Amino acid sequence: MITVADIEQLKTRDEYASLLTSVEERMKDMDTEANLTPMDEDQKAEWVSLLETRKELTRRIEEKDARAKILQAFVKNEAAHVDDYTDRTVVTSKSRRVPEDIFALEQYRARSNSEPELLQAYHDGAMMAVDRAIYPHPDSKASVEQEHIEKLLAYADAPSAYNPNRDLARRIIATGSPTYLRAFTKYIQGRPLNPDEMRAVAPLTVQTDATGGYAVPFYFDPTLLHVGAWTSINPYRQACAVKTIVGTDTYHGATTAAVTIARAAEAAAVGEGGGAVAQISAIVGKVHGFVTLSMELLQDRPDIVSELASLIAEAKDTEEENIFTNGVGDALGQGYNPIGMIPVTGTSGIITEVVTAAANTLAIGDLYSVEAGLPIRHRMNAQWFMGRATIRAAQALETTGGQLFGGTNYASVGYPQNSPTGNTGLRLLNYPIWETPSAVTGTANNANIAALVNPTQYYIVERAGMSVETVPHVFADGAGSRPTGQRGIYAWWRNTAKPANTDGGRILQIKTA
Repeated sequence: MITVADIEQLKTRDEYASLLTSVEERMKDMDTEANLTPMDEDQKAEWVSLLETRKELTRRIEEKDARAKILQAFVKNEAAHVDDYTDRTVVTSKSRRVPEDIFALEQYRARSNSEPELLQAYHDGAMMAVDRAIYPHPDSKASVEQEHIEKLLAYADAPSAYNPNRDLARRIIATGSPTYLRAFTKYIQGRPLNPDEMRAVAPLTVQTDATGGYAVPFYFDPTLLHVGAWTSINPYRQACAVKTIVGTDTYHGATTAAVTIARAAEAAAVGEGGGAVAQISAIVGKVHGFVTLSMELLQDRPDIVSELASLIAEAKDTEEENIFTNGVGDALGQGYNPIGMIPVTGTSGIITEVVTAAANTLAIGDLYSVEAGLPIRHRMNAQWFMGRATIRAAQALETTGGQLFGGTNYASVGYPQNSPTGNTGLRLLNYPIWETPSAVTGTANNANIAALVNPTQYYIVERAGMSVETVPHVFADGAGSRPTGQRGIYAWWRNTAKPANTDGGRILQIKTA
């Protein structure tokens, strides 16, 4: 139930206006649901609360508008100023290109005189939406999310042959309004949309793929938010290079080997020393999930969208940690499947392996061999990735003087921190250790159990945007297949991962007996 107390959590006029719209929409819904039937006591109490909240919101908005009107008189000429050097009047164009309602996607074209100006208007409007948005997950920090999405808008969403129309900016504008959130929530709950809400979702016919679906509001979308693991352990997004693509399913990049230089006698010809340039490409593959929710739950929980987004993000982190560690086990390196950081030995396209000196054994010398095998150019940024049992096994090898973990005696190996990012706080041979729960542990024949990697050489490629569809009725299995009173929620997104440079790390492999 919305109450006057909810107002105290708000800080801006836009937040007041958004809540006022929600209050009025709830009152309309209550009136429609009641029709000619008298309201019961609970409904009457909610109606009175909504009236009081609406009255207080209206008062605060009117008071703020009155102050703004007075201040506007002081700064009405601020939009234009005279350039003292050229005697030209420079007019601020952003306010002219972006509609007063920044979420009115259909109005942008009418305010722009050219295609480049229109694309810039989309970018400016999306930036405003990002700045105004409230990021509801408790682990999200507005300043961090804003900075991250603004970088995506500046680089990943820059106009190109793959993305000529600023798809990400348009997606943010289309999904960022309070009206869209109401429409999306009603869609999940199976409730009819009013005309305003139908207009809000209409632009998404050009925001999603031909298969359809509704885009998740951008401030819930785990493919856009900077927050990585929320409840599971997933080190890869924190440590590795994340490449976000827009408007295409393929990432194209380039890698180069180190440049060779040499001294020479006077007038001697220089030799070719350029590092070999190689192209890296990665095709994103679909990841999807299906959740069933009862009709009663969908009706009783107005915050169901936020809750669903958190649960899907948690599942997304869990799946990614496993797949980015081990790969998927088929013809890896071909097509869109991820190549794991520490996959099974012999997998095509994986990071270079270093075998232990003795079979079925992990020794101190093996850890030194991994470091020695890593090229010098990658040692500066190198970090360990391994499971908790392997961390403990390495700690058990520590000797007086702290050769491995840097302490002054055996007790100084310390304890791994429990962090959802996987950052243990420990350093092995002075390289940070990240915990990867899905990594193989133990000393079985031919097992890959750890990796010392320059994480900038391991790419996570993600196509921006998560979409959702609902299955209106879930049917029971078996004869009759009657409805169960549940609605299905189908969500999907696309990503992949692979080493950009197989020489950018070393995997520790247990020797076969």
